[in-house]
Amino acid sequence: MFYPLASLSLVLSGMSAIVWHFSGGWIILLTVAAAATTSYPRAHQPGLAPYIGYNESSELIANSYIIKFKEGYTLQNHLDWIGLNFSSMGHEYHDLDILPGYHLKGNQSVIDNIVRRDAGVEWIEPSSRFHLPERRPTVDIEDEKDPLVRRRTKRWQAIIEQNAPFQLAMQSSTEKLSLGADGLPSSVPSFWHWSEAGRNVDIYIFDSGINISHPEFGGRASNFQGIDVTPYYDGEDRFMTDTTPNRHGTCIASLAGGRLGGAAKHANIINVKVCGIQRSAESAGVVRALGDVRKEHNAKRWRSRRAPFAGSVINMSFGGIGYSRAMATAIKKVDKAGIPVVVSAGNLNTLTYSRSPCNIRDTICVAAVDNGYRKANWSNYGPEVAIAAPGQDIICASFQDGRFGYQIDDGTSLATAYVSGTLAQFISYEKLRSNTALVRKRMVDNSIDGILEGFSRTTPNRLNNNGFQKQNKLPIQPYVGAPMSQQ
Repeated sequence: MFYPLASLSLVLSGMSAIVWHFSGGWIILLTVAAAATTSYPRAHQPGLAPYIGYNESSELIANSYIIKFKEGYTLQNHLDWIGLNFSSMGHEYHDLDILPGYHLKGNQSVIDNIVRRDAGVEWIEPSSRFHLPERRPTVDIEDEKDPLVRRRTKRWQAIIEQNAPFQLAMQSSTEKLSLGADGLPSSVPSFWHWSEAGRNVDIYIFDSGINISHPEFGGRASNFQGIDVTPYYDGEDRFMTDTTPNRHGTCIASLAGGRLGGAAKHANIINVKVCGIQRSAESAGVVRALGDVRKEHNAKRWRSRRAPFAGSVINMSFGGIGYSRAMATAIKKVDKAGIPVVVSAGNLNTLTYSRSPCNIRDTICVAAVDNGYRKANWSNYGPEVAIAAPGQDIICASFQDGRFGYQIDDGTSLATAYVSGTLAQFISYEKLRSNTALVRKRMVDNSIDGILEGFSRTTPNRLNNNGFQKQNKLPIQPYVGAPMSQQ
């Protein structure tokens, strides 16, 4: 056991040293003042907790670590054992009780000489970067008014939106729709959906922030827990608004739950900002956010008898290279709590096995198709993909030059948002607060199989659909598998 009997500052050729005494001798921790290249041992060292979750292609963040405890071990147990106050050393750390464990921003010598020696530590994962997809060319729509004209007619419990966006219509039709030579629909596209789709469902948008006052959200968008500054990443632009060049987070949110372009037009949109203008997120910050969302979901679930709450969905339209066990552990626990996590496959036209978080088993990974039901030429693919959705020439919300507006954009990020909105419909109708397996079943049972082209044989040939025009259901059911009466 360590006993912090001495804490000395030494100057040794630009190094500072901290001296600890423990039973059996002394240990000196050298902290290099200047930035150094981060390196990690390749082999397991007996008696020390191992480093995991990195490879040559991973984009690691220097001096940032995720520490995972063994089950039943606590942060207080760990701090008592090492006898060290990280804050007094100028190190920043955050509890990650979802793992359980914590995130430490500190020198590697502290990890190697103290943290890894605690038998209660299971492993250490260097924090890594995730990125929003590279910005694809967008087309701004100048008119601030609704770019989509609707005529609505009620039938059963459905809304039929005529002149709907072609890509939305693709996701309620059971047959292939077609475009003419001029690129316009050969017939009037209609989007069929439940009139209350997404009501009382929280869709958490893990992204670059959202301009929550955009009229597309109709007052249903809010910042997570009412915060004005995100705690989930460091750097510039930590205010919750979306300042990325193509307003990535605002666009994604509008496709999940916007009043015109969204799949779930009555869902609550929750802004969880995990990256900013630099377009990169830190895995440790995402894990922390997952833990906080799980806590909020569980609290609402227990209060649901007194307040309307149908359930939650998490949308992550970003990715990175490699595999993060910390992310996988957190997502597994979020899924177990009843929150499906929908993620994008990526836009590099490559296999998804090395793309995180798509390669995490408990996610729903989404690829993209073009308007001709073919794989979008930039969409990633592979057996990790669960479903595909339209991702080309999509109209979504934007904010340019101080004006709310709309733009046309591409990407698996956008396809992912459509799927999140579709799941919100199922969750809303059946109050699926704690059964992600049933949510997945509804997704698969209502999808359209076998009509997509251009994907590899290992990629599921499955197009996202809300089920409203499926034939294998009773007329009183809004979609396949729905109970005879709303829950």
